[in-house]
Amino acid sequence: MNYYSKLRRITSSVFPHLVPPKAGELALFCPACPQPGVNLSMSDRNGSNPAWLYSRSLVMDGNFKAEHLRPTNPTDEVALTDGLGFMVSDARYKMHLSQAQDIVQRSDCNKHQAVNQANAFRHQLEATGIGGCACARHRCFVPHSMSAGQRQMNMNYTLYQALGYNTDGIDQALTFYDINCQYNKHLSKWIEDSPYLDLPWGMEIIPGIGLWHVHGHQDKCYVRYASNFITVEFNPETMVIPLLSNIGIERCAEWGIADLVLQEISLREGQANDALHAVRTNLADKAVLFHTTVRSAKSQAWSTRAWARVHSVGRVLNLNTQIYTKCWKQLINLGADDLLMKYRLLEKADLKTTTVVADPNAHGQRNSTLAWFWSIDVEGDSTIYFAFFMHKSQQWVC
Repeated sequence: MNYYSKLRRITSSVFPHLVPPKAGELALFCPACPQPGVNLSMSDRNGSNPAWLYSRSLVMDGNFKAEHLRPTNPTDEVALTDGLGFMVSDARYKMHLSQAQDIVQRSDCNKHQAVNQANAFRHQLEATGIGGCACARHRCFVPHSMSAGQRQMNMNYTLYQALGYNTDGIDQALTFYDINCQYNKHLSKWIEDSPYLDLPWGMEIIPGIGLWHVHGHQDKCYVRYASNFITVEFNPETMVIPLLSNIGIERCAEWGIADLVLQEISLREGQANDALHAVRTNLADKAVLFHTTVRSAKSQAWSTRAWARVHSVGRVLNLNTQIYTKCWKQLINLGADDLLMKYRLLEKADLKTTTVVADPNAHGQRNSTLAWFWSIDVEGDSTIYFAFFMHKSQQWVC
Protein backbone atom coordinates (compact mmCIF):
# COMPACT_ATOMS: atom_id res chain seq x y z
CA MET A 1 0.00 0.00 0.00
CA ASN A 2 1.47 3.34 -1.03
CA TYR A 3 1.55 6.48 1.06
CA TYR A 4 -1.35 8.19 -0.74
CA SER A 5 -3.69 5.21 -0.37
CA LYS A 6 -2.84 4.86 3.27
CA LEU A 7 -3.33 8.56 3.93
CA ARG A 8 -6.69 8.48 2.16
CA ARG A 9 -7.93 5.57 4.29
CA ILE A 10 -6.70 7.10 7.53
CA THR A 11 -8.49 10.36 6.81
CA SER A 12 -11.66 8.61 5.65
CA SER A 13 -14.58 8.77 8.06
CA VAL A 14 -16.04 5.54 6.66
CA PHE A 15 -13.37 2.88 7.32
CA PRO A 16 -10.63 4.50 9.46
CA HIS A 17 -10.14 1.30 11.48
CA LEU A 18 -8.90 -0.64 8.46
CA VAL A 19 -5.44 0.95 8.65
CA PRO A 20 -4.56 1.61 12.31
CA PRO A 21 -1.54 3.94 12.48
CA LYS A 22 1.62 2.96 14.32
CA ALA A 23 4.22 5.14 15.97
CA GLY A 24 6.40 6.87 13.37
CA GLU A 25 4.64 5.17 10.47
CA LEU A 26 4.20 8.34 8.45
CA ALA A 27 7.98 8.89 8.37
CA LEU A 28 10.61 7.02 6.38
CA PHE A 29 13.78 5.47 7.81
CA CYS A 30 17.10 4.52 6.25
CA PRO A 31 16.50 1.75 3.67
CA ALA A 32 20.08 0.47 4.01
CA CYS A 33 20.11 -0.07 7.79
CA PRO A 34 19.22 -3.59 8.98
CA GLN A 35 15.50 -3.78 9.81
CA PRO A 36 14.19 -7.27 10.53
CA GLY A 37 10.95 -7.85 8.70
CA VAL A 38 11.60 -4.97 6.31
CA ASN A 39 14.90 -5.57 4.51
CA LEU A 40 16.36 -8.41 6.58
CA SER A 41 15.38 -11.86 7.70
CA MET A 42 17.09 -12.92 10.92
CA SER A 43 16.36 -16.58 10.17
CA ASP A 44 18.77 -16.37 7.24
CA ARG A 45 21.58 -15.00 9.37
CA ASN A 46 24.90 -16.67 8.67
CA GLY A 47 27.39 -17.00 11.49
CA SER A 48 30.29 -16.28 9.13
CA ASN A 49 28.91 -12.84 8.25
CA PRO A 50 30.47 -9.85 10.04
CA ALA A 51 28.62 -8.62 13.13
CA TRP A 52 28.11 -5.09 11.77
CA LEU A 53 25.68 -6.43 9.16
CA TYR A 54 23.23 -7.20 11.96
CA SER A 55 23.89 -4.22 14.23
CA ARG A 56 22.21 -0.82 14.43
CA SER A 57 24.43 2.26 14.37
CA LEU A 58 22.96 5.46 15.76
CA VAL A 59 24.22 8.98 16.31
CA MET A 60 22.62 11.15 18.99
CA ASP A 61 22.63 14.92 18.83
CA GLY A 62 20.50 17.96 19.41
CA ASN A 63 19.75 21.54 18.47
CA PHE A 64 20.23 23.98 21.34
CA LYS A 65 18.61 26.87 19.48
CA ALA A 66 15.09 25.42 19.20
CA GLU A 67 13.66 26.98 22.36
CA HIS A 68 10.03 26.39 23.23
CA LEU A 69 8.11 28.57 25.69
CA ARG A 70 5.73 27.12 28.23
CA PRO A 71 2.19 27.27 26.79
CA THR A 72 -0.28 29.53 28.57
CA ASN A 73 -3.08 26.96 28.21
CA PRO A 74 -1.55 23.48 27.77
CA THR A 75 -4.98 21.91 27.21
CA ASP A 76 -5.43 23.98 24.06
CA GLU A 77 -2.36 22.43 22.42
CA VAL A 78 -3.43 19.95 19.72
CA ALA A 79 -1.01 17.62 17.90
CA LEU A 80 -1.94 17.04 14.27
CA THR A 81 0.07 13.81 13.94
CA ASP A 82 0.89 12.83 17.51
CA GLY A 83 3.77 10.37 17.32
CA LEU A 84 3.16 9.39 13.70
CA GLY A 85 6.17 11.26 12.34
CA PHE A 86 9.60 11.89 13.79
CA MET A 87 8.48 13.43 17.10
CA VAL A 88 7.59 11.12 19.99
CA SER A 89 4.05 10.71 21.31
CA ASP A 90 3.23 13.52 23.66
CA ALA A 91 1.29 11.79 26.48
CA ARG A 92 3.73 8.99 27.34
CA TYR A 93 6.69 11.33 26.92
CA LYS A 94 5.28 13.79 29.46
CA MET A 95 4.57 10.97 31.90
CA HIS A 96 8.21 9.94 31.61
CA LEU A 97 9.38 13.51 32.28
CA SER A 98 7.09 13.83 35.29
CA GLN A 99 8.76 10.88 37.04
CA ALA A 100 12.33 11.17 35.73
CA GLN A 101 14.91 12.87 37.92
CA ASP A 102 16.87 15.64 36.28
CA ILE A 103 20.32 14.96 37.69
CA VAL A 104 23.03 17.57 37.05
CA GLN A 105 26.25 15.70 36.34
CA ARG A 106 29.68 17.01 37.13
CA SER A 107 31.93 16.31 34.18
CA ASP A 108 35.23 14.56 34.85
CA CYS A 109 36.28 15.21 31.26
CA ASN A 110 36.86 18.56 29.58
CA LYS A 111 34.28 21.33 29.94
CA HIS A 112 32.14 20.55 26.92
CA GLN A 113 29.47 22.99 25.80
CA ALA A 114 27.03 20.12 25.26
CA VAL A 115 27.29 19.12 28.93
CA ASN A 116 26.77 22.69 30.11
CA GLN A 117 23.85 23.24 27.75
CA ALA A 118 22.24 19.95 28.73
CA ASN A 119 22.37 21.00 32.38
CA ALA A 120 21.03 24.48 31.65
CA PHE A 121 17.64 25.58 32.93
CA ARG A 122 15.97 28.70 31.64
CA HIS A 123 12.96 30.39 33.13
CA GLN A 124 9.68 30.17 31.22
CA LEU A 125 11.08 27.67 28.72
CA GLU A 126 9.50 24.26 28.38
CA ALA A 127 12.43 23.01 26.31
CA THR A 128 15.84 24.42 25.40
CA GLY A 129 16.36 22.32 22.29
CA ILE A 130 15.40 19.24 20.32
CA GLY A 131 17.20 15.92 20.65
CA GLY A 132 17.08 13.10 18.16
CA CYS A 133 18.73 9.98 16.78
CA ALA A 134 19.82 9.28 13.23
CA CYS A 135 21.48 6.47 11.32
CA ALA A 136 25.23 6.81 11.87
CA ARG A 137 26.01 5.56 8.36
CA HIS A 138 23.62 7.57 6.20
CA ARG A 139 22.31 10.33 8.53
CA CYS A 140 18.63 9.32 8.19
CA PHE A 141 16.58 10.30 11.24
CA VAL A 142 14.87 7.50 13.14
CA PRO A 143 11.06 7.89 13.13
CA HIS A 144 9.41 8.52 16.48
CA SER A 145 12.70 9.38 18.17
CA MET A 146 12.83 13.18 18.38
CA SER A 147 11.94 14.89 21.64
CA ALA A 148 11.76 18.45 22.89
CA GLY A 149 14.73 19.05 25.15
CA GLN A 150 18.32 17.84 25.32
CA ARG A 151 18.74 17.18 28.99
CA GLN A 152 19.75 13.75 30.20
CA MET A 153 16.17 12.55 30.77
CA ASN A 154 15.12 13.81 27.32
CA MET A 155 17.91 11.98 25.55
CA ASN A 156 17.16 8.81 27.53
CA TYR A 157 13.67 8.69 26.06
CA THR A 158 14.99 9.53 22.60
CA LEU A 159 17.49 6.66 22.71
CA TYR A 160 14.87 4.25 24.06
CA GLN A 161 12.53 4.98 21.14
CA ALA A 162 15.31 4.77 18.54
CA LEU A 163 16.62 1.43 19.80
CA GLY A 164 13.13 -0.03 19.68
CA TYR A 165 12.31 0.96 16.10
CA ASN A 166 12.35 -2.17 13.88
CA THR A 167 15.09 -3.91 15.88
CA ASP A 168 13.46 -7.27 16.70
CA GLY A 169 16.29 -9.80 16.82
CA ILE A 170 19.15 -7.27 16.60
CA ASP A 171 21.46 -7.87 19.55
CA GLN A 172 23.99 -5.08 19.13
CA ALA A 173 23.76 -1.29 18.75
CA LEU A 174 26.49 1.33 18.41
CA THR A 175 25.52 4.74 19.80
CA PHE A 176 27.63 7.82 19.06
CA TYR A 177 27.14 10.94 21.16
CA ASP A 178 29.40 13.97 21.58
CA ILE A 179 29.44 13.56 25.37
CA ASN A 180 29.08 9.79 25.64
CA CYS A 181 31.93 9.66 28.17
CA GLN A 182 29.58 11.40 30.64
CA TYR A 183 26.17 10.32 29.35
CA ASN A 184 26.89 6.59 29.24
CA LYS A 185 28.20 6.32 32.82
CA HIS A 186 24.76 6.04 34.46
CA LEU A 187 22.62 5.08 31.46
CA SER A 188 21.84 1.55 32.66
CA LYS A 189 20.75 2.83 36.08
CA TRP A 190 18.48 5.50 34.55
CA ILE A 191 16.78 2.91 32.37
CA GLU A 192 16.40 0.48 35.26
CA ASP A 193 14.82 3.11 37.53
CA SER A 194 12.30 4.35 34.96
CA PRO A 195 8.99 2.55 34.32
CA TYR A 196 8.81 4.16 30.87
CA LEU A 197 12.24 3.12 29.58
CA ASP A 198 13.27 -0.33 28.47
CA LEU A 199 15.86 -1.72 26.09
CA PRO A 200 15.23 -4.53 23.61
CA TRP A 201 15.92 -7.86 25.25
CA GLY A 202 19.48 -9.08 24.83
CA MET A 203 20.71 -5.93 23.04
CA GLU A 204 24.25 -4.79 23.82
CA ILE A 205 24.92 -1.05 23.61
CA ILE A 206 28.43 -0.05 22.54
CA PRO A 207 29.01 3.69 23.25
CA GLY A 208 31.22 5.83 21.04
CA ILE A 209 32.18 9.41 20.23
CA GLY A 210 32.49 10.70 16.67
CA LEU A 211 36.01 11.36 15.42
CA TRP A 212 35.20 15.05 14.87
CA HIS A 213 34.51 15.57 18.59
CA VAL A 214 36.62 12.93 20.33
CA HIS A 215 39.83 14.92 19.85
CA GLY A 216 38.39 17.58 22.15
CA HIS A 217 38.19 15.02 24.96
CA GLN A 218 40.85 13.63 27.22
CA ASP A 219 43.15 10.92 25.90
CA LYS A 220 41.41 8.21 27.90
CA CYS A 221 38.17 9.09 26.08
CA TYR A 222 39.87 8.75 22.69
CA VAL A 223 41.02 5.17 23.15
CA ARG A 224 37.79 4.14 24.86
CA TYR A 225 35.19 5.80 22.62
CA ALA A 226 36.82 6.57 19.24
CA SER A 227 35.43 4.45 16.42
CA ASN A 228 38.99 3.39 15.50
CA PHE A 229 39.13 1.15 18.57
CA ILE A 230 35.55 -0.14 18.75
CA THR A 231 35.54 -3.89 18.05
CA VAL A 232 33.34 -6.76 19.07
CA GLU A 233 36.28 -8.82 20.29
CA PHE A 234 39.73 -7.66 21.40
CA ASN A 235 42.33 -9.17 19.09
CA PRO A 236 45.84 -7.68 19.43
CA GLU A 237 46.89 -9.22 16.10
CA THR A 238 44.31 -7.38 14.01
CA MET A 239 43.76 -4.02 15.74
CA VAL A 240 45.83 -0.98 16.63
CA ILE A 241 46.74 -1.16 20.31
CA PRO A 242 47.02 2.22 22.08
CA LEU A 243 49.46 2.65 24.94
CA LEU A 244 48.32 1.27 28.26
CA SER A 245 48.42 4.64 30.02
CA ASN A 246 45.53 5.76 27.81
CA ILE A 247 43.54 2.57 28.28
CA GLY A 248 43.76 2.47 32.07
CA ILE A 249 45.24 -0.14 34.38
CA GLU A 250 41.82 -1.59 35.29
CA ARG A 251 40.86 -2.18 31.68
CA CYS A 252 44.31 -3.64 30.92
CA ALA A 253 43.74 -6.16 33.69
CA GLU A 254 40.40 -7.10 32.11
CA TRP A 255 42.14 -7.72 28.78
CA GLY A 256 45.00 -9.68 30.38
CA ILE A 257 47.78 -7.27 29.31
CA ALA A 258 48.61 -5.70 32.67
CA ASP A 259 52.13 -7.17 32.51
CA LEU A 260 52.95 -4.67 29.76
CA VAL A 261 52.63 -1.72 32.15
CA LEU A 262 56.27 -1.98 33.26
CA GLN A 263 57.40 -1.86 29.65
CA GLU A 264 55.54 1.37 29.00
CA ILE A 265 56.91 2.85 32.25
CA SER A 266 60.40 2.14 30.90
CA LEU A 267 59.48 3.83 27.60
CA ARG A 268 58.00 6.83 29.41
CA GLU A 269 61.16 7.19 31.52
CA GLY A 270 63.22 7.38 28.35
CA GLN A 271 60.77 9.88 26.86
CA ALA A 272 60.99 12.03 29.99
CA ASN A 273 64.81 11.99 29.82
CA ASP A 274 64.77 12.99 26.16
CA ALA A 275 62.25 15.77 26.76
CA LEU A 276 64.17 17.19 29.73
CA HIS A 277 67.40 17.03 27.75
CA ALA A 278 65.71 19.03 24.98
CA VAL A 279 64.29 21.54 27.49
CA ARG A 280 67.70 22.13 29.04
CA THR A 281 69.27 22.52 25.61
CA ASN A 282 66.61 25.06 24.58
CA LEU A 283 67.05 27.07 27.78
CA ALA A 284 70.81 27.08 27.29
CA ASP A 285 70.34 28.23 23.69
CA LYS A 286 68.10 31.10 24.84
CA ALA A 287 70.64 32.12 27.48
CA VAL A 288 73.43 32.13 24.90
CA LEU A 289 71.31 34.16 22.46
CA PHE A 290 70.57 36.76 25.13
CA HIS A 291 74.24 36.89 26.10
CA THR A 292 75.78 37.04 22.63
CA THR A 293 73.12 38.35 20.24
CA VAL A 294 70.38 40.37 21.91
CA ARG A 295 72.64 42.41 24.17
CA SER A 296 75.12 43.15 21.44
CA ALA A 297 72.53 44.33 18.89
CA LYS A 298 73.41 47.91 17.88
CA SER A 299 70.44 48.69 15.63
CA GLN A 300 66.72 48.08 15.38
CA ALA A 301 67.23 45.64 12.49
CA TRP A 302 69.78 43.54 14.39
CA SER A 303 67.61 43.61 17.50
CA THR A 304 64.59 42.38 15.51
CA ARG A 305 66.60 39.54 14.04
CA ALA A 306 68.00 38.60 17.44
CA TRP A 307 64.58 38.49 19.06
CA ALA A 308 63.25 36.44 16.14
CA ARG A 309 65.86 33.80 16.92
CA VAL A 310 64.92 33.90 20.60
CA HIS A 311 61.22 33.43 19.77
CA SER A 312 62.07 30.55 17.44
CA VAL A 313 63.91 28.74 20.24
CA GLY A 314 61.02 29.60 22.58
CA ARG A 315 58.51 27.82 20.35
CA VAL A 316 60.65 24.68 20.35
CA LEU A 317 60.97 24.98 24.13
CA ASN A 318 57.18 25.13 24.51
CA LEU A 319 56.80 22.02 22.36
CA ASN A 320 59.32 20.03 24.41
CA THR A 321 57.68 21.26 27.62
CA GLN A 322 54.32 19.97 26.41
CA ILE A 323 55.88 16.61 25.53
CA TYR A 324 57.37 16.28 29.01
CA THR A 325 54.12 17.37 30.72
CA LYS A 326 52.20 14.81 28.71
CA CYS A 327 54.70 12.11 29.64
CA TRP A 328 54.47 13.11 33.31
CA LYS A 329 50.68 12.77 33.29
CA GLN A 330 50.92 9.33 31.67
CA LEU A 331 53.32 8.21 34.40
CA ILE A 332 50.61 9.17 36.90
CA ASN A 333 48.11 7.01 34.99
CA LEU A 334 50.57 4.11 35.12
CA GLY A 335 51.02 4.42 38.89
CA ALA A 336 54.80 5.00 38.64
CA ASP A 337 55.10 6.63 42.09
CA ASP A 338 58.83 5.98 42.42
CA LEU A 339 59.63 7.78 39.18
CA LEU A 340 57.32 10.67 40.06
CA MET A 341 59.61 11.46 42.98
CA LYS A 342 62.36 12.05 40.44
CA TYR A 343 60.35 13.62 37.63
CA ARG A 344 58.27 16.56 38.79
CA LEU A 345 55.85 18.86 37.05
CA LEU A 346 57.47 21.71 35.16
CA GLU A 347 56.39 25.06 36.56
CA LYS A 348 56.46 28.35 34.66
CA ALA A 349 59.18 29.65 36.96
CA ASP A 350 61.39 26.67 36.06
CA LEU A 351 61.48 27.72 32.41
CA LYS A 352 62.79 31.23 32.90
CA THR A 353 66.05 31.98 31.14
CA THR A 354 68.70 32.87 33.69
CA THR A 355 72.26 34.10 33.41
CA VAL A 356 73.32 31.30 35.72
CA VAL A 357 73.11 29.03 32.70
CA ALA A 358 74.96 31.35 30.34
CA ASP A 359 77.64 32.47 32.82
CA PRO A 360 77.67 30.52 36.09
CA ASN A 361 80.68 32.54 37.40
CA ALA A 362 79.10 35.96 36.93
CA HIS A 363 79.15 38.41 39.85
CA GLY A 364 76.15 38.53 42.21
CA GLN A 365 74.79 35.03 41.61
CA ARG A 366 75.76 33.41 44.88
CA ASN A 367 72.11 32.99 45.93
CA SER A 368 70.78 32.10 42.47
CA THR A 369 69.75 28.51 41.96
CA LEU A 370 68.81 26.49 38.91
CA ALA A 371 65.57 24.55 38.49
CA TRP A 372 65.34 20.99 39.77
CA PHE A 373 65.80 19.32 36.39
CA TRP A 374 69.32 20.70 35.95
CA SER A 375 70.54 18.42 38.74
CA ILE A 376 68.90 15.20 37.51
CA ASP A 377 71.49 12.48 36.91
CA VAL A 378 70.57 11.11 33.51
CA GLU A 379 72.94 8.56 32.04
CA GLY A 380 75.41 10.30 29.74
CA ASP A 381 74.08 13.78 30.46
CA SER A 382 77.07 14.87 32.51
CA THR A 383 79.42 14.23 29.61
CA ILE A 384 77.01 15.67 27.09
CA TYR A 385 76.46 18.90 29.00
CA PHE A 386 80.13 19.33 29.76
CA ALA A 387 80.90 19.09 26.04
CA PHE A 388 77.96 21.38 25.27
CA PHE A 389 79.06 24.16 27.61
CA MET A 390 82.66 23.81 26.46
CA HIS A 391 81.45 24.33 22.91
CA LYS A 392 79.34 27.35 23.91
CA SER A 393 82.15 28.85 25.96
CA GLN A 394 84.42 28.67 22.92
CA GLN A 395 81.76 30.55 20.94
CA TRP A 396 81.57 33.26 23.63
CA VAL A 397 85.35 33.70 23.62
CA CYS A 398 85.46 33.89 19.84
